[in-house]
Amino acid sequence: MINAIDYSYSTYTTSQRKASNTLDKEAFLLLLITELKNQNPLDPMDNKEFIAQLTQFSTLEQITNMTKSIQDFLSLQEGALQAQAASLIGKYAAVQTNQIAVKDGTAESIVFDLDIAAPVVVRIYDSNGNLIREATSSTLDAGTHAYVWDARDSSGLQVKDGVYTYVVSKINSDGTETEIGGIEGGKIESVKFRNNQIYVYIGGREYPLASIVEITEEGDNT
Repeated sequence: MINAIDYSYSTYTTSQRKASNTLDKEAFLLLLITELKNQNPLDPMDNKEFIAQLTQFSTLEQITNMTKSIQDFLSLQEGALQAQAASLIGKYAAVQTNQIAVKDGTAESIVFDLDIAAPVVVRIYDSNGNLIREATSSTLDAGTHAYVWDARDSSGLQVKDGVYTYVVSKINSDGTETEIGGIEGGKIESVKFRNNQIYVYIGGREYPLASIVEITEEGDNT
């Protein structure tokens, strides 16, 4: 006489599981138990096949645990990065930028660094991407320089207050141009976390953390 073996397992029932498009470890184990419950006692599952399915379940379990460990590690890393970013508040930072503000008819200075002596060209654009001013310098020495825009367009007309974009490029000896960008500096007033990105506020303006090119102690802006 062959006695039936009860492979039921109360935890894994269809009524307790929510619909899902993915096969997780609980669904895999449920399928295995269901297969064992409904097999023919006179023709049971082959041992090799049974071992193979158990091996697949073990692999799935290990992958699931590894995924959770990686997620936990990334969460810890994100928390550590946020704490480090918060420690920047009060320090002086130089950031790579391409924006310039005009307020009360006065424009900010455009600051840039040259690695070698070369002429530079500065192009300023409005919010629609239209070129409104272009200025080309003579050869400048390597180092930090500033271009003071008079907040007028190429026709000499005063522009409206607002934020404009600019591009600074050095002119190479063969006449080609290499964009070098501009630099803005100031004290980091606050740090903001949004959409897994970190931003710093300097002078009331927002900059991505990745745009910082130099950090010094407060007041050390030489």
